[in-house]
Amino acid sequence: MIKTALFDPTRHYPLSPLGWNPTVAQAAVTAIAQTTITQLQTTPLLSGHPMDDRAFGSDLYFGKAGVLWAIHYLQTVGAIDSTFDVATQLDATLAQNHEDYAQSSPYPEQSSYLFGELPLLLLQYKLAPSEDKATQILQAIHKNDTQPIRELMWGIAGSMLAAWFMYEWTQESRWRDVFTLQADSLLQAWQPVNEAGHLWTIDLYGKQQQWLGPVHGFASNLTPLLAGQVLLTDEQYQEIAARAMLTLIQTAVTDDDGANWPAVYKAAAFKQIPKLVQYCHGAPGMVTALAALPQGHEQFDRILLKGGELTWRAGPLKKGSNLCHGTGGNGYAFLKLFIRTGDELWLDRARAFAMHSVEQYRFAQQRYGQLRYPLWTGDLGLAIYLWDCLQAQAKFPTIDVF
Repeated sequence: MIKTALFDPTRHYPLSPLGWNPTVAQAAVTAIAQTTITQLQTTPLLSGHPMDDRAFGSDLYFGKAGVLWAIHYLQTVGAIDSTFDVATQLDATLAQNHEDYAQSSPYPEQSSYLFGELPLLLLQYKLAPSEDKATQILQAIHKNDTQPIRELMWGIAGSMLAAWFMYEWTQESRWRDVFTLQADSLLQAWQPVNEAGHLWTIDLYGKQQQWLGPVHGFASNLTPLLAGQVLLTDEQYQEIAARAMLTLIQTAVTDDDGANWPAVYKAAAFKQIPKLVQYCHGAPGMVTALAALPQGHEQFDRILLKGGELTWRAGPLKKGSNLCHGTGGNGYAFLKLFIRTGDELWLDRARAFAMHSVEQYRFAQQRYGQLRYPLWTGDLGLAIYLWDCLQAQAKFPTIDVF
């Protein structure tokens, strides 16, 4: 009998029986990238997709910034053979982003990593380092010094991640300084919660809730703290790791061999069984975001594996092949567990999801007559996931690597 209590089976498909085929995976990477590049050369204004609930934008999450980042990344790592120059489109995209963000952002005074200028400035700096561009990045990051503590999409966790990438590239003390300044602010807001461990109360969209996932909540705020471990004291990191592991254990909803997490934590008296199994909300994202924590804590190690089992049990997502709420994003949980444990079962499962994702992307392209362009919610994110499956690595785009 199939267990379904910890997820909604109507959101998932049975897994395709296709075996791993690296030639098919590489062909999909090439086709997605080349189709996108051809479209960019024809018209810089990419079209939205019928499966999406908003217009194509200029940002990293849902728009042009993510497309340009993905093409450059695939070129840099050798996943595609292309000389397309993304730099020629960055200035116009940045100008459009300034306009878009001022008009539509719920937090126009705050820097956003996924929707604002930060990733475009970072990509410009990476392609052509300059003091002027570094100053613009630093000013953008500092916008979040005194803003309400939020999460990775709109707030301080995203600006900390940008600071970490700049420190990684330059080793300059100013990036360490701004990272630790914002880390201190973030850690002060991390408070004990009965029966749950330590959580942030996220001020988001007019509500204050204890979100859990890697985009809006607990796991999202841990993302820069784990990435920038070398910028913290040993004492700070050890306390962060201990709190994080205990909280992941205590917020999990489990059965005999699976674990899942709700989008928002509620006290035991009001707790609901989680239904989402996606990167943004649920087991895949919690496993992916926190698999870098130290090994050796028996309960934590076990709960991560149970999160992976639940992701496998649920199967591919009907929402598509994308990263944020699709089959590719779920597959990153398996890649992370493979890196963490060395057990090739997880690599095999990641590659099984990869082959299903290729079928999903092809079917959608045939049905709608176009690609789904965004990095986080479309086919370019899938291309990077396929590349990681080919390389047997786990580098979630714009989070683990920029």
